[in-house]
Amino acid sequence: MPNLLALAAILSAHAAPAQTRIIDMHIHAYIEVTFQTPAQDFYGNAGASSAELHRRETFAEFDRYHFAKAMVCGSPEAVDEWVAMDSSHRIIRGIYMDSSTNYGMDSVKFEALVKAGKIQVFGEIGAYYGGTTLSDPIWQPYLRICQRYDIPVAVHTGGGDLGGTYTSTPKARLRLGDPFLIEEVLIRYPKLRVYLMHSGEQDYEHALRLMAYYPQLYSDLGATLWVEPLDQRYAVEFLKAAKAAGYLNRVMYGTDQMRWPLAIGKSIRFLQRQTFLTQQDREDIFYNNAVRFLRLEK
Repeated sequence: MPNLLALAAILSAHAAPAQTRIIDMHIHAYIEVTFQTPAQDFYGNAGASSAELHRRETFAEFDRYHFAKAMVCGSPEAVDEWVAMDSSHRIIRGIYMDSSTNYGMDSVKFEALVKAGKIQVFGEIGAYYGGTTLSDPIWQPYLRICQRYDIPVAVHTGGGDLGGTYTSTPKARLRLGDPFLIEEVLIRYPKLRVYLMHSGEQDYEHALRLMAYYPQLYSDLGATLWVEPLDQRYAVEFLKAAKAAGYLNRVMYGTDQMRWPLAIGKSIRFLQRQTFLTQQDREDIFYNNAVRFLRLEK
């Protein structure tokens, strides 16, 4: 009997959260015309073979893991398609931009989209991929609008695809993913709600120091929970440090599933396996912290 009880405890600790509601602060959407079948992930798993299959598989994961909301970023067209298919009204509208002129964007068009409810979170901002940082002058017109309309901002931190500088993102440099480089934004826009995607990844100590110094700053865990062992180590070290320092209440769950919907389950299970986190810690990360950040009703 003792052995059976011990086994039950282990299985319970490693199980997906059957009843825990989840808000995912980092989901990607695509459209067919620009969708590229991805290579295998770090572990040899193939991604979705089409944008339609990618959406259906992602929605299936939303259902399986009791998603209450998901911040979905992509082109305005991609997000519109996902919203149209989202009968459960789970999607929070984001927009992916790595350049200030993506989709023919300027501040006038951006403000119109905000006023129309088409942008509810400004992000993912992939300034890193475009060779800039959020403090660069090109992003300031958008940030001023976000502060004026109280639109949260989600900025990529950390690195990107392994070897991506040689291929799809030639302007990307690891130093540009350092969270310290957005400090001027936090000073200039003190009322702006900002969260650091990936919690700084390799620069997680800088993310934590910023969160300590600027109490309005939150983070999401993003791809650190699943993409490869090195990132998972960063995630564990960040979470342990955030818990010890008392800042775990501003850490939010996010998948960054990119073209691999299976990453959702992998990241949830990995977070569940961290035995230094209490059940309350997990519920806060999966749901409660995002409710507070987004100012939602529970």
